[in-house]
Amino acid sequence: MPAAFLDALGLLRLGGEIADPGLASVAELRGLAAETQTVAYLSGGQPVTDTYAGVLLRDLLAHAGGVVTDAGVKNDILNHYVVATGSDGYHAVFSLGELEQKFGDEPVMVAYADQSGQLGPGGEDGWLRMVVPGDAAGGRYVSHLVNLSLGSGPDFVAGAGAGGVSSSFDLGGAVAHPASFDAADLAALASVTLTASYSSGAGAVSDTYTGVPLWTLLQEAGVTTDPAVKNDLLDFYVVATGSDGYHALFSMGELDPRFGDGQVLVAYDDTAGQLGPGGKEGFARLVVPEDGAGGRYVSNLVGIEVVRADNHGTDDLVWG
Repeated sequence: MPAAFLDALGLLRLGGEIADPGLASVAELRGLAAETQTVAYLSGGQPVTDTYAGVLLRDLLAHAGGVVTDAGVKNDILNHYVVATGSDGYHAVFSLGELEQKFGDEPVMVAYADQSGQLGPGGEDGWLRMVVPGDAAGGRYVSHLVNLSLGSGPDFVAGAGAGGVSSSFDLGGAVAHPASFDAADLAALASVTLTASYSSGAGAVSDTYTGVPLWTLLQEAGVTTDPAVKNDLLDFYVVATGSDGYHALFSMGELDPRFGDGQVLVAYDDTAGQLGPGGKEGFARLVVPEDGAGGRYVSNLVGIEVVRADNHGTDDLVWG
């Protein structure tokens, strides 16, 4: 099917790991709960400000029956992502963790109208586009939107086992310089200290953590992107895994300072004694200050893996 056909008719295809895949028209989207947002972002280095109307991405996914998850896997929603693709094949990844209200609660939107005339008949950005209010640059503002595909991260991550207190983790996957880190390795790097509050199964938690930004470790490792592909980094995600196999993923776009700039920390010390000798959370854990619930605060960290999204759901589309 020509992608331009979908774009010309204002049709959006939803597929992958979604309960009710199919096509949604602009009219159908207009029938859902509407959201209006005024946003500012950089496009080609130039500032853009516009007011958009549309539907929240999480609401659209719910309208399509919701993400297909495994009820036997704790917080399996956090191992899922969405790939948004435009009619020219350009695409970007969003994690379900950044979208879900109880976690990142980012109001990412599929927009069908705007004040400046970018969208609609004659609009240079097509009938539909992504709007990402938390991003500084517009790389994930996918225009001429024709496809949303749901995918999931790897079921098995090396290093995961029966649980227990961790003492090191491996950083690998699609990186140029894989590495292993223990407490001394992390403590030797430039650190950040922050206080985070979140909800857990045991109630509200507030603690002050010291650690290394996840983005710093990823930069040192060097994600193996294709320089010929525009914003190729936005096609990747990161999976963090604990010693018991529990894992959660982050889109690279939510971490990159040019886009979402998420302040995710690989913490190795805290004031409450969760970490370090005698701490039940191992030598290191993730800290995600922008999340309301602690599902992505992966403890007893044993692995961080960089992965290219492999479920674009566009194999049958013809570009150009």
